[in-house]
Amino acid sequence: MKWKLTRDLTELEGKVFPSQMEEFCFQVVTASKKQGLEIVALDEVNERYTLFDIPTTSSSIAQALREEAEELVFQWMHPEQSDIEETRQKWTKWIIENIVPYCGNPFEKTEALGFMVEEKGKWYGLMMQVPLQKLGVASKADALILNVKIHPEDKEQLIAHDGIYEAYHMNKKHWISIALNVCSDDALVKECIYTSYKCVAKKDNSLLSTRDSL
Repeated sequence: MKWKLTRDLTELEGKVFPSQMEEFCFQVVTASKKQGLEIVALDEVNERYTLFDIPTTSSSIAQALREEAEELVFQWMHPEQSDIEETRQKWTKWIIENIVPYCGNPFEKTEALGFMVEEKGKWYGLMMQVPLQKLGVASKADALILNVKIHPEDKEQLIAHDGIYEAYHMNKKHWISIALNVCSDDALVKECIYTSYKCVAKKDNSLLSTRDSL
């Protein structure tokens, strides 16, 4: 299996990691930004388990190994995942202090938090905790996501960044989901929030409008 990397992880090359499945292990072949990350599965006699390399295989063993490898890779690529509650407080505070101070729970029986352009206006942001698997990531961890509105022509460029995905439970053409505890580019997150506010409000009367920068 292969993945693209945004930074070198060459310290992993050649290393072997035991699998949760008995008699199997994973070996890292390459782990550089230039060559990408390649992992192979080895069986009990240290031979390559080729079914692991076939995405369409019907083998339940191979599929389980692939899911485990995806989880490993996610942890290697995002070791800086931050605490969800700390992240929630950090970004809620920033949005209220820097955009407009209107927010509330839009749904019953959930802890979702909607950020509105006016006290009872439309949302420009929706924050909630979801399993990363809901975003297409093979991980058992949770993500604190913020759905924000975008210009459709910017979508592909934005979702190429770590921690930014197609929108969860919203129009995928006009919205994206930012995993706030995964994405480490705070400046980009702030820019996305500000853009979303302007897209929804259709005018700029945010607190940021009187400031020189984010």
